[in-house]
Amino acid sequence: MVLADITGNKIQCSCKRSYIKRVQRSLPLGKWKVIENMKISGTGGKFKPTKLSYKMNIINDTVFTDSDHNDDSDFLTLTSFEEILGGSLDTTRLIEILGQAVEIGGVQIIQVHNEDRKRVQFRLRDNNGNELACCLWGSYAERIEQHVEKVNGDNIVCLIRFAKISEFQGEVQITNAFGASLLDLDPTMHEAVEFKEKLRDDVLPLAVVDQNNEKSPIVIDDWDDVGIIMISELHETTQLENVKIVCSIEAIDTDWAWYYFACKKCGKIVTRISRAAKPLFRCAICKANVSKVFPKFKLHLIAEDDSGKCKLVLLGTIAQELIGFQATELWDGSYDDIEDPEILPQPIMDLVGKSFCFGIESSENGSDNFTVSKVWSGDILQKIETESEPVSLVEGGSSSMSSERVMLVDVDSQTSSGDCMTPYSKRKESDNDFPDITSTSKKICTAAVKTEKPSTD
Repeated sequence: MVLADITGNKIQCSCKRSYIKRVQRSLPLGKWKVIENMKISGTGGKFKPTKLSYKMNIINDTVFTDSDHNDDSDFLTLTSFEEILGGSLDTTRLIEILGQAVEIGGVQIIQVHNEDRKRVQFRLRDNNGNELACCLWGSYAERIEQHVEKVNGDNIVCLIRFAKISEFQGEVQITNAFGASLLDLDPTMHEAVEFKEKLRDDVLPLAVVDQNNEKSPIVIDDWDDVGIIMISELHETTQLENVKIVCSIEAIDTDWAWYYFACKKCGKIVTRISRAAKPLFRCAICKANVSKVFPKFKLHLIAEDDSGKCKLVLLGTIAQELIGFQATELWDGSYDDIEDPEILPQPIMDLVGKSFCFGIESSENGSDNFTVSKVWSGDILQKIETESEPVSLVEGGSSSMSSERVMLVDVDSQTSSGDCMTPYSKRKESDNDFPDITSTSKKICTAAVKTEKPSTD
């Protein structure tokens, strides 16, 4: 239990199994009582529900009597996002946090210790624009899903009491502390009402979006002036400018899905908010729930040359140039999460072992993934190698240069097309010669999350 006194200070309280029924009768939730003859001891266990280092223990001689005091306060002790993100808090202490739920994903079934458990991931945002990753399990995930369907995902205020601060994939994350946490969606206490009123004047996006937000490729006027470097230099450069690398594709990184969904109207990334027979998505740009979406490439590659390896990210039309098909042609038509990310369409698998020249856009030091803005292959690749001075460094590298010509698409001249061609898996042999593509639709899909095995909450 957690008890609050008339000043709002809180203390952890417990009792032995033999006293539980008596305590339940004598200490109903929300009622004021006078408690006499208790024992005080130090707190134990891995997590502490209050900031005090000691707790109250109910014993056989403890007496409960009614109190005349009346106060309906919830006694919230909210932790600021800045404190959590600052990393100075004691992670063994459970916290109370209030924020707006955004980027709400669908409920997933994850195997934990050979048991299926439900999970939902989203982000919490405060009025200052700070964001925290949030992951809730079991019945908490079900409540989020039900509430999102009920209110259409608009401006959901989420209060989590006795939440746990953890870390997942290098990012601070808020999660439920087993079954001890209290979840309140769109609560009505003063603090929550005041928070929601401020959202009305918020200029930041309030809609549900996917956390794998697409970054638009930059367009370089003249790539001929951009030099070629080795992959090892990508990792050593403190401030990476626009460069080229000549390398072969070693593997497809299946830690990420190869596509995600996009709004058919605006072409921007969407997040699924309903898992009904007819799926429903949320578009941050249109600020509306949409049902018309389509897949868009987000390809993660592992590339290598003689000096090392790196991870490359190819978005939309850049990936299409490489693959030679639109994402809609390789998509199986399912809106559900990809069950086995290791199973990839054959045209994507065919990239492994081929060599290309990739134009890499500038990025900050420390980035593990490099975004590709341009692709060259075939005769153009050989010309680049011949005319570029640093190319002598890569001679003897990947000898299996791809002889297939990759189309060069002017990003500025892209036009959207809502029509989907015949799916790759259903094309006739006579249709195998894919026609030249001069434009494509720049649209998005919710990236499937790989079903990792997180630690038990």
